[in-house]
Amino acid sequence: MGSSRSDGNTKRVCDYISTLKDIPIFDLNDYKIGYYDYDHQNQEDDYFPLMEKILDFDTLIFATPVYWYAMSATMKTFFDRITDLLKIRKDLGRQLRGKNMKVVCCSSDQEEFPEFWKPFERSAEYLGMQYQGAVHTWIEENEIPVLVKNRLKTCFK
Repeated sequence: MGSSRSDGNTKRVCDYISTLKDIPIFDLNDYKIGYYDYDHQNQEDDYFPLMEKILDFDTLIFATPVYWYAMSATMKTFFDRITDLLKIRKDLGRQLRGKNMKVVCCSSDQEEFPEFWKPFERSAEYLGMQYQGAVHTWIEENEIPVLVKNRLKTCFK
């Protein structure tokens, strides 16, 4: 989960998904992850140890709020660092091949933007991952609407 708020609407949706499937939630705010840099000056941060944990799973679910029609900066930083897996930790990068990817976004309303999913779709394709779709979610009056719950149940059977 990559959000600016660890206790926000995206977390609420992640918690619900976790009740459908007993899966752990990795909140990117719990880790010190530096921006990608060409000199690889951030190898001692938490990115590689986090990836070692995440790669134990066959399906990776990325959850992010929609900020200005795109993934959050927190999630973007995480994705940018995949470059380190292709350049300096190839042993980890190779493990992405064949994994499944699903994406969940949470926005302020029902309106979806099809282009939002493109970076995830293209990243999965580039990395040899199986893109298994996405779910657009939102919160109404501090609750997950039934329509959203049904979408999540379908995606996470």
